[in-house]
Amino acid sequence: MSSGQALTRREKQQRTRQSLIKAASEMFCRHGLDGASIDDVAQAAGYTKGAFYANFKSKEELFLVMLDERFSEELERLDELLAGTHEPQEEAAAAAADFISFATDEAWQRLSVQFLAYAARNDEFRQELATRQQAMRDRMAKVLTRWKEGIGADFPLPVSDITAMTFFMADGFLAGRVIEPELRDELYTTMVGVFLRGLQALADDQAANS
Repeated sequence: MSSGQALTRREKQQRTRQSLIKAASEMFCRHGLDGASIDDVAQAAGYTKGAFYANFKSKEELFLVMLDERFSEELERLDELLAGTHEPQEEAAAAAADFISFATDEAWQRLSVQFLAYAARNDEFRQELATRQQAMRDRMAKVLTRWKEGIGADFPLPVSDITAMTFFMADGFLAGRVIEPELRDELYTTMVGVFLRGLQALADDQAANS
């Protein structure tokens, strides 16, 4: 689109939404979900409160949209990294490194802490967050299933359980990083590698005893 070409209604709305999301990320990091008002977010984005409500029902919905968008982008990258064209351990290590790099982005890490704390106090928001997390694990399970079939592997546990375990390992590592920021990303990558070798050993035992 040239600089002189007028934006369509849809393009204007998308630009407004992205501006509100960016402003909200900054305001939530600085003041927390409770401390940043809808007026604050709209003003920081250069829009009115009415523009906010034309795009989002609440601050909570805006955050959940942020969550959906960020994880959708990350899952696309993981799908590319787990293409099944290289050595499985190398691909798994690359995917783990990419995921933890995404998750430990400083601004996103602050937001995650803010919203986990908010979810602990607001059951309705907690349920919405749980639904999103389950949907993300379901999508990741599809990526792992395709990868498993591509490399000819046989997992000794249900893919849904393996996906949940990898997410929970990441959650634990990220919680540790909040307390000890000096923890290296390579620790998570190594942890995933050990986990995968454990799965392989379990699969070998099951095959030997079948």
